[in-house]
Amino acid sequence: MELAPVIVFNYNRPDHSQQVWESLSQNELAKGTELYLYCDGPKANATDEMRKRIAELHAQAKQYAIDAQKAGKFKSVHVICAEKNKGLANSIIGGVTEVIAKHGKVIVLEDDLLTSPYFLTYMNEALTFYEKRPAVMSIAANRPPLSRFEIPEDYEYDVFVNLAGYSTGWATWKDRWDRVDWSMDYLPSFSKRHAEVEAFKRMGDNVYDMLWLQYNGKIDSWAVRFCYAHFKEHCVGILPCKSYVDNIGFDGTGIHSGINTTDLFRNDLSQSVQHCRFPENIYEDKRIVNAMYNYGSKEKRPLWQKIINRLYRMCGKKSPFVIKKKVYA
Repeated sequence: MELAPVIVFNYNRPDHSQQVWESLSQNELAKGTELYLYCDGPKANATDEMRKRIAELHAQAKQYAIDAQKAGKFKSVHVICAEKNKGLANSIIGGVTEVIAKHGKVIVLEDDLLTSPYFLTYMNEALTFYEKRPAVMSIAANRPPLSRFEIPEDYEYDVFVNLAGYSTGWATWKDRWDRVDWSMDYLPSFSKRHAEVEAFKRMGDNVYDMLWLQYNGKIDSWAVRFCYAHFKEHCVGILPCKSYVDNIGFDGTGIHSGINTTDLFRNDLSQSVQHCRFPENIYEDKRIVNAMYNYGSKEKRPLWQKIINRLYRMCGKKSPFVIKKKVYA
């Protein structure tokens, strides 16, 4: 199995980045993996403190490359530091395009994602298994929070088909990546085709709203455009039932992640599976599609259902009211 390279995108969090790099080095396949550390530069209006942190990160990445290669932690480590700020979306689009042109496939992380020791095993096995299945556009390392999205107990695989990708740890191939239209020139005409819009919203109401936010410059997202590409190209994403990444970034240090003190997006990586059971057929399990649609729905759950769900969770039981909107009856 030819191993895919890994890109870690970093910005201004030296402590987080160091943890991510070290976590990745503990993977079973790390020694045979090429690692690319992309480090963004400071914004024009950056404070002196911010410039200092970014400079510290750049120096840290360069030293880590030297130390990691000496220790044999990775096959090789490449460091690419930007002098000026590119922003999250442009950094990822540009970096992935560069690396994937050389290797044909790529695994992507950001600077707040700790990985399971089986992360590289899972990602590479999934990339190999679905490479000849063009209906699969991406492989994800994560899934919605356990408390918000349940997999049926009788589901027999370790991954499932989703209508889009999932951007917290992911992978793809060059022939899929090259099909993405990053310009968004299509959006005004697409928005007038109401039946298509409703079909796109099967991914969740929030995804369509995010398209417009990106189009109007209100957010800086590559991921929502990648999601639209899944829809336009009649493709799907493969998501794991148990996560292979743990997000440590909801502590107020990130530009896009904010603060969440409930551990909603934290994952127990000890539950990740070393070798997954992949479904041969690319099919939508209607229960899972409904659960994902429900997760991305703007419709609010009635207060009485919220109270009952909370009581069940306090007792260590599953919430009885999971689905509030459905794609499939």
